[in-house]
Amino acid sequence: MKKVLFLAFALLISCFAKVHAQCDEVVTYNVCDMTIVDKDADGTPDGIINLYDVYNALPGVSTPITSASGTWFDPNYNFSLDVSTGDLYLWDLKDASVDIDSYQFQLIDTSSACPDGIKTRLNIVLGPFEGKPLPPAGVNDANVTVCQAVLAGFDLFQVFESQPSPHKNGVWEFVGNMGDPSNFKGLSVEGKFNAEIPYEPYGDLVEFDVFEFKYTVYGVSPCDSEKVSYFKVEVIRDVLSGEPSTYDICESDILSGMWDADIDLTDDRFLIGEDVEGTWKSAFDPTNQISNPADSNINIREVYDNLKSSTSNFGCREFTYTYSVEARSSLTDCPSKESEVVFRIYEPIKPFYQVEPLEVCLDDNKPAGISLYNELIFTTENGILYDYAEASSCSSWSFVSGPSDIRIDTDSGYIDLNTLTQANAGTYVFKYYVSSLCNACGTSGTSPCDPQFANVTIILLPKNYAGEDTVGMEFCENDPLIASPLNLFSRLNTNSIDDPIYQGPLGTWVDNISGETITNPTTYELPEVKGSQLFDFTYSTLTDKGCVDSANLSFTVYEEYTAGVDTLLDVCDNNGIFDLFDELEGNPSGTGTWTGPNGFVTTDYKAEFDPKTADAGVYTYTVPDNVTPEGTTMCSGSEATITVTLYKSPSAGEDVAYDVCRSDLEIDLIDYLDDSANSGGVFIDVDNGDLPIGNLLDVSQLVAGVYNFRYEIQGHASCLLDTALIEITISEVEVPTASNQTFCAVDGETVNSLVANNGYDFNWYDTAIDTTPLPLGTVLINGEDYFVTAVDENGCESPKIAMTVTILPFGDDNCESCIKDGISVNGDNVNDVFDLCNLPETYPNFELNIHNRYGVTVYKGTKSTPLFSGKSNVSGTLGKQLSSGVYFYVFDPKDGMTKPFQGNFYLSK
Repeated sequence: MKKVLFLAFALLISCFAKVHAQCDEVVTYNVCDMTIVDKDADGTPDGIINLYDVYNALPGVSTPITSASGTWFDPNYNFSLDVSTGDLYLWDLKDASVDIDSYQFQLIDTSSACPDGIKTRLNIVLGPFEGKPLPPAGVNDANVTVCQAVLAGFDLFQVFESQPSPHKNGVWEFVGNMGDPSNFKGLSVEGKFNAEIPYEPYGDLVEFDVFEFKYTVYGVSPCDSEKVSYFKVEVIRDVLSGEPSTYDICESDILSGMWDADIDLTDDRFLIGEDVEGTWKSAFDPTNQISNPADSNINIREVYDNLKSSTSNFGCREFTYTYSVEARSSLTDCPSKESEVVFRIYEPIKPFYQVEPLEVCLDDNKPAGISLYNELIFTTENGILYDYAEASSCSSWSFVSGPSDIRIDTDSGYIDLNTLTQANAGTYVFKYYVSSLCNACGTSGTSPCDPQFANVTIILLPKNYAGEDTVGMEFCENDPLIASPLNLFSRLNTNSIDDPIYQGPLGTWVDNISGETITNPTTYELPEVKGSQLFDFTYSTLTDKGCVDSANLSFTVYEEYTAGVDTLLDVCDNNGIFDLFDELEGNPSGTGTWTGPNGFVTTDYKAEFDPKTADAGVYTYTVPDNVTPEGTTMCSGSEATITVTLYKSPSAGEDVAYDVCRSDLEIDLIDYLDDSANSGGVFIDVDNGDLPIGNLLDVSQLVAGVYNFRYEIQGHASCLLDTALIEITISEVEVPTASNQTFCAVDGETVNSLVANNGYDFNWYDTAIDTTPLPLGTVLINGEDYFVTAVDENGCESPKIAMTVTILPFGDDNCESCIKDGISVNGDNVNDVFDLCNLPETYPNFELNIHNRYGVTVYKGTKSTPLFSGKSNVSGTLGKQLSSGVYFYVFDPKDGMTKPFQGNFYLSK
């Protein structure tokens, strides 16, 4: 039955318009009274309609829609539509419709071909709802009673029931009030109003007024054009305990007499605007100045005196006097009121100061830090110290002057000296400020007394920077960083802040090991290191202000074991035994061992070498790395070689003695050495001051006698000298006698034919300077000078004497002719050739021409041509056996002196 009633009512209040279209269809549904809408038909209106149901219920709808047809969307975002179900909560729509499409909802199917997916637009026309005021109550039939004090947060919508609430687009109007019209002060379009209920001292216990209002909500057809509500609001005046004052009083003002007289707390200076019906709470007065509820007189000087007598250092004390006015209404919004008049008595800040500036050296003896607060002297009165702790909200440190603000932070009064460097040296002034609020009461945030401050001066004195401790360094002695002369300052590290290191008369270097002062720290000479050596120094500085600084410098230097320099060593087999180590150049270290040819090895640096048994070759001396105890190599080892070339020593041979001839002229002493002697030595004239001479000795310049010579030979420079004595005995032979001698050319005489006298034997020479005798078979030459020496039994020669040989030509009367007047070439080996006798030997360059009787040359002959045997040896008749007959010959000696001669002979067969 309820569903039937709802449908009947819906049909009664609804009208619709429908435009049939596949897309963007527009329909309208009217709800003129939303207060009776009951979706679930349970008899309790809920103001909910379902847009799918509403659409399907419209006349002319042939195809019902469901959620599968699309989703309803509110383009105006009224937040009253449940898109998942299509339910529209009408009571959540705050305004009544002012146009037919004030509330329009879209059915959207994004899969459709409709623009923007909009298939249907459904207008909901919502009729006006003026709201239902709360039931009237009290003698004044007011719908709501409120205290005047809450009107600032009160609006007239609070007069109505909340479900459903009236539409918000209505119009408020003031109708009138019970009291003085001036009590109404105004009404805003939002439904807020202001009223003021006057106070009547000692009048009615409750002051109030009743105000009536009208609220009109307008609508559109076919719904009501307007709906109106009337209601009353009763406003009750709140009691007032007045606006109290708080007085901040400095102790100095009290002591000056400003507060000696009694004061009345109701005076407007202390309390203003209070209802006169109130009372003072004496039970809450610790000063006992309030004797009864009606007593409002107190004396501040008495309050101070009592305070000072009990607490000398009171800082600040607050005294509160409470005025109370009881409520005149039972409304909780209109309670009793109390006001507290407060007096705060402040103790002034006592003076404080620094006695004298604080000087601090920025050196090794500096404290960890400076508390500026500890530099202050605070006032003491009657045995009470008036100090004001730092790091409080009422005191502060500030930087006044100096190179920089060196406090640990901008609020601190502490200077961390460990963070400072020489760059921070200078005079600093800081101010300690104590606000009068250090004696404030609670959180008042004010004080009538003056603040106090004092400056603290800190003088940071610089040190003569000594550098930083630099220890544990390790170097190889060849490291250029420690090359002598060493500048010890250069090895100190710095902090890169306090640089440079001080170098002056106020600095001192001390050798910590020997205890000696180092006088030359910039040119320190490191001693020779054996193995390793620790060097430990302290550098200390001082200033005229007594600031000290020091730095420790220590390092270990490791010896670089040196193998020496590669050496080429020549050794002779006649040298003695020696140590190869002694032959190394370059100052080698005695820490190495040797290796060499054929497995040669030693266990230490000594290496005995015997030239008679040892091998030539490369011998290697190896020194090890020099390492730290932890095994770190500081100096690398090295090798040096000695390349031994072994030489055989030469021999000078045995001592010898020889006899020589003065006629030998120049002898070579080498020829007189022992057969075992080696060449290459030198000869020393023992008889003439051991002067060296050449090997050639001109004995012709020496008189006969004994001469002593020494042959010295060393061979290679590495060998020892070997010597042998040579004794030479010079013999002289008498000069021979010889005269000029004449010979016939046809005889072909030779040297052997020459005759000399006065000698055991003789040697003949071609010239006076020849040293080689002519062979005895040498053919004599016409007009040639020959030289002869006498030779004794020992082969010694006398000086040369000259003689001349004359060769008589062919045909000379003094010589016999040896050429025959005929030859027979019959093969009997007798007279078969034209014999020239000894003429070819006498004239070796001769030329023989034989002609026939016609003057034709048939033969040409020289010393190298076979003798004429009857055959022609010239062109034209070469090899022809000549006929018998007379032939003519011409013999040309070709010696430049002898004329040609001629003759004839008969050739027979």
